[in-house]
Amino acid sequence: MKKLIVIFLILCSVIFVITGCNGIVPGESEGEGEGEDEILQTILVELYIAEGCPACAVVEPIFEQLADEYSREEMILVEVAPWGNYHTTEIRQRFDWYALTPAGVPQMMFNGLNDYHVGKLDESTIRNKIETHLSMEAVVELQASRISEGTSTVFNGLVKNIGSKTLINLVVNGMAFMDREKTGFHYSVLDIFEDEKETISSLAPGQEREFTITVDGLDWEGENLNGVIFVQSVDHEKKIVRQSVFVD
Repeated sequence: MKKLIVIFLILCSVIFVITGCNGIVPGESEGEGEGEDEILQTILVELYIAEGCPACAVVEPIFEQLADEYSREEMILVEVAPWGNYHTTEIRQRFDWYALTPAGVPQMMFNGLNDYHVGKLDESTIRNKIETHLSMEAVVELQASRISEGTSTVFNGLVKNIGSKTLINLVVNGMAFMDREKTGFHYSVLDIFEDEKETISSLAPGQEREFTITVDGLDWEGENLNGVIFVQSVDHEKKIVRQSVFVD
């Protein structure tokens, strides 16, 4: 009888070691949802610059270096010229919509007016700003794809509220940019999709919304364009860019 008790205790000890105190074999999933991809915040950096601007010539190479260093899932850089040879009506409209001052350049923002600065910044300060925004929790999941045929380009995608609060007055917009090698503006904005943007009045937690943006007049393949689709709050004084996605 004692031998049976000893054998039983040994078996119980072996089972405890294998399964642990909660009865789950090591290596097995302990619950649903674990292992899913985490949605990270992507930073859209809008750098408003001008040709012949000495301060712009200082910060522009820093931003371009960092844009090459970080992945497009982390940082997307666009260089926007409100004046000069490369300005467009849409670019000027966005500059005025932000109510930016024409007094000086460069002017830069990290995910909208949530983080805005005028004048020169050194590499360390810019990098710290990027790292700060990368550490923020994303509240929007954004997906986007592109189909181009000739001079017509269609962006299809999905916006989902993954935060805990209802988001209101959102807009889905985009920009096309190109490498202007002769000027050194390697992320120069060619067009902003102001006329084609879609609005979302309200998006509750867990709710998602599909969108389609059709842009005519852009030879995407022929001009070797890149782009960004982004979701932005339009009524908040900071006009925060909630999420962005790079489109090649």
